[in-house]
Amino acid sequence: MKTFIKILSLLLLVTSCTKDDELKEFCVLDNPLEDLVWLKEIKTNLEQSTSANKAEIYEYSYKQQRVFWVDTCVDCTDNLITVYNCSGNKMCEFGGIAGVNTCLDFTSEATNKKLLWKNHDQAIINKDLYDTVRTDNYTINSMSIAGDYLKINISFSGCSQDSDRVNLIDSSAILESTPKRRFLKLEFFKDEACLAYFTRELKFDISNLKIGLTGELIFLVEGWNDQIIYQY
Repeated sequence: MKTFIKILSLLLLVTSCTKDDELKEFCVLDNPLEDLVWLKEIKTNLEQSTSANKAEIYEYSYKQQRVFWVDTCVDCTDNLITVYNCSGNKMCEFGGIAGVNTCLDFTSEATNKKLLWKNHDQAIINKDLYDTVRTDNYTINSMSIAGDYLKINISFSGCSQDSDRVNLIDSSAILESTPKRRFLKLEFFKDEACLAYFTRELKFDISNLKIGLTGELIFLVEGWNDQIIYQY
């Protein structure tokens, strides 16, 4: 009888450990932006949005879980930031007009912060946005590529060198030449009308514009007469 009890206890212990291991292994994903359908859908909707809002998705460890911070309008005072678990259920909300904070310990307890995606400082692929962008409120002085980054020097009138937002917009059209060509514009937002004149160095991640793992692309940027060659 004692032997049976010992065996039963051991089986219960093994079962318990297995369940714990399963909980720990839950959401072990190499690429959550692709593997989590609900998160991929959020990212796709943000990419296809015609708004000029900056958006970001971060990953954290919180409450012994892998969680995802979604900010659909960075630095917008009335924006509501949402934290989801792997199942896509809301765990926390922050901000909004009412100043919501449903996870008071998030700042102190959340660890392992990792940027998964953002639509600023990276090329935005959006035909509708490309078609409506104006390009007459700045001047391109120089342009070059270093690694996976497009560096652009521009001049513009404004109130501050860094207060105005700039996006790099891709038309989504690919000219099937050799090498292939992509069409780009700078989207420049002026917060205020000021007469001061500035120059500014911009740097955009263009790795999401690659076609295939290796190759060569030519970028045609409106407002710049020379073609830019991207080799990767």
